[in-house]
Amino acid sequence: MPRIPLTSGAGSTRSKIAGVGRQLNLYAEINPEGSPAPVTYYGTPGLKLWSTIPGDGPVRLEFVSSKGSFFAVRGNTLYRYASGTWTPLTTLSTASGYMMAADNGQQAVFVDGSTTAPVVDLASFAVSLMSGDGWYGANFVYFINGRFVFNKPGTQQFYWTGLYTTTLDALDFMSAEGSPDLIISGIVDHLELWWFGPTSVEIFIDSGDADAPFSRMQGAFNEVGCAAPFSVNRLDNTIYWLGRDRNGGSIVFRAQNYQPSRVSDHPLETAIAGYETIDDAFSWTYQQDGHAFYVLTFPTAKKTWCFDVATGEWHERDYRISDNERTRHRANCHAYFDGKNLVGDFENGNVYELDLDTFTDNGAVIQRLKDFPHFVTSGYRQFFRQFVLDCQVGIGNAGTDLDGETDPELWLSWSDDGGNTWSSTLTQKLGKIGEFWQRVQWNRLGMGRDRIFRIGTTAKGRIAMQGAFLESQSGTS
Repeated sequence: MPRIPLTSGAGSTRSKIAGVGRQLNLYAEINPEGSPAPVTYYGTPGLKLWSTIPGDGPVRLEFVSSKGSFFAVRGNTLYRYASGTWTPLTTLSTASGYMMAADNGQQAVFVDGSTTAPVVDLASFAVSLMSGDGWYGANFVYFINGRFVFNKPGTQQFYWTGLYTTTLDALDFMSAEGSPDLIISGIVDHLELWWFGPTSVEIFIDSGDADAPFSRMQGAFNEVGCAAPFSVNRLDNTIYWLGRDRNGGSIVFRAQNYQPSRVSDHPLETAIAGYETIDDAFSWTYQQDGHAFYVLTFPTAKKTWCFDVATGEWHERDYRISDNERTRHRANCHAYFDGKNLVGDFENGNVYELDLDTFTDNGAVIQRLKDFPHFVTSGYRQFFRQFVLDCQVGIGNAGTDLDGETDPELWLSWSDDGGNTWSSTLTQKLGKIGEFWQRVQWNRLGMGRDRIFRIGTTAKGRIAMQGAFLESQSGTS
């Protein structure tokens, strides 16, 4: 039987005749040379409860200082974590919205868009507030070459502190005025300060002048801006963001030699174009098992998309509330602490570890879906006799979940009309632990001229699949 490789991407094109490729809670990994298939698809990590922050509201920020101290914000309270205990440090003036933090090795500053910005001494953990004639509040804070740098909300200006202090001078500011748009986002990368407007990017570097420490980088101005302020993030030694320019937007870019390089594809851009709101999109990034992921969530649309740098492919992630209701992935923020990728919940105080050996989202089942490419042969009807999935078997009770399944299942369905409607599902076993001889196959699957097979599962086990073997026969019409 010929092999059908699993190489289709995620998402549907504008017309389904060109491509239907649902890939939910699965990511691709390119196999070593000599492997029987080019790509294997693995289950995304589950959410293993690590801790719960007291109080009310969502987890808005997780931050690990340069000294190794772990801080988090839940609702309107800033906490420090130590020895399994969350200690409240201060109360903020806001209880929702995204936050930023930075430290200079001695003090950490936390900003939320208001003028109330806590400053935490990293030795004593005493808390003070940013203040003075030169303090205007900020949405973003960064550390670069000894100074804290802030944006001045609603303007083209940014301003900075003295060296290794939080002291401000009202005359220490500069404007990103290569374009008349306002600063809406920023980031520091490779000791360069990038300020984003809706339709432009300006880059500043340390000038070495104590009185005017920042200067524009010549030739680095770009007329592609930012469509969502908190989508900007660093990953894989460069910068990613959801961008736009004067002609339109909804494209995800990666900086390449100071130029925006498109990394989104048409299916993703088609999906984003259908969202009512995109300016609330935010991102977080992490690395796991050699993969670097840029995770982009659209809260209003309740959608999460993830880009894998290792393969250059996108996939969806979600949280299953019930059989018929799903929402965005639960992660609201991320920090790497104590050798773990930790994410905070967008509705409560839970902090989870992203764990590849946990197969539920804190007890909720994870549904995984993968579509095969269109199967078309010269326009003739095909009679499908047998479909054998090439996947890992014998996975029962293979995880750390206490409610792991002894004999997990997956199901097969298909569409013969380009992905508009789908058949009922047919179920097969993946095998109890040690049943490595298990064969996952379906027989007598009818006929069609253009068929798309879909595999789905909520199995609590290590999911790995890399294609299928298909026996079919061509008809005469």
